Amino acid sequence: MVSVNLSEEMPSFSFSGKSHRIFIEGRGFDFESFDVYNNNTASLNLVDLDDPLFTILDFEEPRVIYVVSRLGQKDLIIQGCIFKSIEGNEIQLSYSKIQIES
Repeated sequence: MVSVNLSEEMPSFSFSGKSHRIFIEGRGFDFESFDVYNNNTASLNLVDLDDPLFTILDFEEPRVIYVVSRLGQKDLIIQGCIFKSIEGNEIQLSYSKIQIES
């Protein structure tokens, strides 16, 4: 039997696109959900894009992602993001640092 550490499975931060928007390289994206985990990974589910995200960004180049409330307040900055996989609207990424805006 394999044991699972639930604290690794639960996101540290979870955002809904109803109340937030993300910005990557200054370009805003609507999303369904954005979950950030303790193990330096995150999962992003975007709303349908006109252009696939991989045509906008390089996979290997680190990026900064801003999570901004629809009221205009920055809630979270994720630095050193590298996109590991983009399959349709589902994106898996890794990051090196999180900054919480207060």
